[in-house]
Amino acid sequence: MSAAEVTKVGRYEILSKVGQGAMGVVYRAQDPTIRRIVALKVLPADPAEIGGASGTQGRSKAGFFEREAQAAGALLHPNIVTLYDAGRDANWYYLAMEFVEGGTFATEIARDGKVKAERAAEVVAVVADALDFAHERGVVHRDIKPANLMILPDQTVKVADFGIARLTTAASTMTGDMMVGTPHYMSPEQVRGGKIDGRADLFSLGVVLYEALTGRKPFQAETLAAVLNAIINSSPPPPHEVEAGIPLELSAIVERAMARKPEERYARGKDMANELRRFLGAVRGEPIAALPTKKRTSSWLVAAAAAIVALVALGGALLVRGKGGSSPSPGIGYLEFVSEPVGAEIFLDGNVVGRAPYTSEVMAGKHEIEFRKEGYYPATQSTTVEPNKRVMIELPMLAR
Repeated sequence: MSAAEVTKVGRYEILSKVGQGAMGVVYRAQDPTIRRIVALKVLPADPAEIGGASGTQGRSKAGFFEREAQAAGALLHPNIVTLYDAGRDANWYYLAMEFVEGGTFATEIARDGKVKAERAAEVVAVVADALDFAHERGVVHRDIKPANLMILPDQTVKVADFGIARLTTAASTMTGDMMVGTPHYMSPEQVRGGKIDGRADLFSLGVVLYEALTGRKPFQAETLAAVLNAIINSSPPPPHEVEAGIPLELSAIVERAMARKPEERYARGKDMANELRRFLGAVRGEPIAALPTKKRTSSWLVAAAAAIVALVALGGALLVRGKGGSSPSPGIGYLEFVSEPVGAEIFLDGNVVGRAPYTSEVMAGKHEIEFRKEGYYPATQSTTVEPNKRVMIELPMLAR
């Protein structure tokens, strides 16, 4: 049975298709027992049907699917998308999750170009607290990026997509030659394929904050290999050097979160959240409690910045909050890339964006896609992306 023919999975009644990606199809569905609307992610139960070709690749994806159920099932937090149910029927594996209306932090950044300092600090502080909750329960997300941070109409922030999360008790962090994570947001230890813990997520969250404040990703290069090399061997310019209006204390928080050595980052998400809220308290003129923080080489910069921000706050100058009411951007869509074999380099409109499987936010309209992999002939396709829609690009490649 194809995904297009599905009308019921388990006890859930399918209402409409929401999107499709490398790790499954997502439907808007209803639990008829309690009449609750859910987001139902499904994957064929037969590994040979997953991805349309390789049974080995199918079993890898099924493993990710099972891991998402284990990871999300351990997490009940107001700022993490809730998993209600997981199971399997004759044809499908399925996950029933909270159906979240709204956009993502990525659409907010794309819409406004960049996000005002106070707004960015608010969102990232909430995410840091949610990650602390996950890390305390042995779950590392491994794919923190703006597209996985949901912004509800009431401005509640929720962390989504634990599809490649790692349970810290798991024996392995890799599946075959599949790259785990989104390259531009990976920590150095993730790029190397080494052991990771919650501090890898905090590095990625620092990258998110950097991008939100400056409107640009900190690690940019013409090829994926060059991006990964930059993550391992270089440090980007501090945010306040990219945009002069970014407060020094906030810039220092980003730098600490993005330290190349894990031991130089925040030990826990709550430590990062506390410093962000300390910054927010200063700019809003609220009492500032001293927080025990690890001494770092730029402590003089933080102290000076804190004094400046406090004086500005006492004088009544407050930063203007970012725009509320984050509805999805009318000009943004999504492309999800899957290659057979996995790991093909993806060229989007002539530019390298990553390796398959990979998800990219794009402007609505027509796009040219090319997959390249050593030992295989290139594969190409043209597609048109509609606003707020997802298009899956799945291209088989012929061996030379």
